[in-house]
Amino acid sequence: MKYINSQADINVSRILRLIWQQNGISRIEIASKLGLDKSTVTKIVFSLLEVGIVAEVAHGSTGPQGGRKPIYLEITSSFALVGGIEINASGFVCNLLNLQGELLFQHEQKMTVADTLDCFNQAYALLCEESKKRKINMIGVGVGLSGIVNSDSGFIIKSIPLNIGNNFPFSQIASSQVGVPVFVENDARCCCYSEQTLLHDTGMQNILFILIELRNGDKPVLKNTEVSVGMGLVLNGKIYKGSAFSAGEFSSMLWNGEQSCQFCSEEENLEEFGKNEASLKGDEDTIFSELARHAAFLVNTLNLETVYIGGLPTELAEELAKLISHRIECQWPYEGLHRCEVKLSSLGSLAVAYGAAGMFIDRFFALPSLSTPSGNGPSILEALSLVGTTGMAGKLV
Repeated sequence: MKYINSQADINVSRILRLIWQQNGISRIEIASKLGLDKSTVTKIVFSLLEVGIVAEVAHGSTGPQGGRKPIYLEITSSFALVGGIEINASGFVCNLLNLQGELLFQHEQKMTVADTLDCFNQAYALLCEESKKRKINMIGVGVGLSGIVNSDSGFIIKSIPLNIGNNFPFSQIASSQVGVPVFVENDARCCCYSEQTLLHDTGMQNILFILIELRNGDKPVLKNTEVSVGMGLVLNGKIYKGSAFSAGEFSSMLWNGEQSCQFCSEEENLEEFGKNEASLKGDEDTIFSELARHAAFLVNTLNLETVYIGGLPTELAEELAKLISHRIECQWPYEGLHRCEVKLSSLGSLAVAYGAAGMFIDRFFALPSLSTPSGNGPSILEALSLVGTTGMAGKLV
């Protein structure tokens, strides 16, 4: 959380976040959108330009009488880098983003994960090497993994796939090891952050992200014990975590306590899925049909606008999207369709790692909490000027 030392700090945060959200915005537009005096905006922007986090760019055409092109503001792409890491039972995916959210590096490593922190350190070492090549400081890392995660405290409450329980203080240990802030979040919620980051936190209000992991290799018949599903929710523009940070944990409403999996249906024939009318309508007792009915229930009950599907091969994901769309229509009780777009994740297998980095960027550009008492630390501009210095990046998030 940023220190709040004055009204000036709050205005700096508001201006900086708006520039991040609308890369290529003028000083006049900033003053109008935030209701600030033009002189106040000019003064703060000048300071941000001096620090180097904001840059001026000339766009558009000159006026009818000539003159200079309009000057707009954007986040400087070379100011700092952020790492994103997905850790799962079969290895890790890591990537490197600039503060504009542009993907600069990605890597996937298959390995047996016996120690989550050891896996994190291997991924972090790769990201450090890449940031040094670019001569740009990496100011922090976001980590996404399967399980119940208290992202506020940085504790992994429980993760069955990674054999973690008893409130493991992951962020605290990882941060102390690498010397920069490390945040951890549930993998499905990271997928929500991935879509929000691509849109710079604008235009996405109510969504469901379904993250599906298949553990059956290339076998044609998928058993229910080989499917893992987690869900992420965005409600009214905010990622919903729940009071105990367990929002999105999924178990079928047909589950009777006897199964050792998330579904009642026993299997899915991947070769036949979507190939016949019964499969496309979800009239069969299969895993994907069961999942589609649950997704449609959530969409219609919560009035969601978009469903994203991640984790599946493209062909399967496309067929599941058709099935979910059909179930939404079937389960809607009124005349006229409830409009909800069902589509594939924008980033495919990178969604969790990219979203983990996006979570860090979102915190970096977060607005101060007015309920938090003012601190005695450095101002935001002072902290920004020291980004990259040991210990200072944490003052901004």
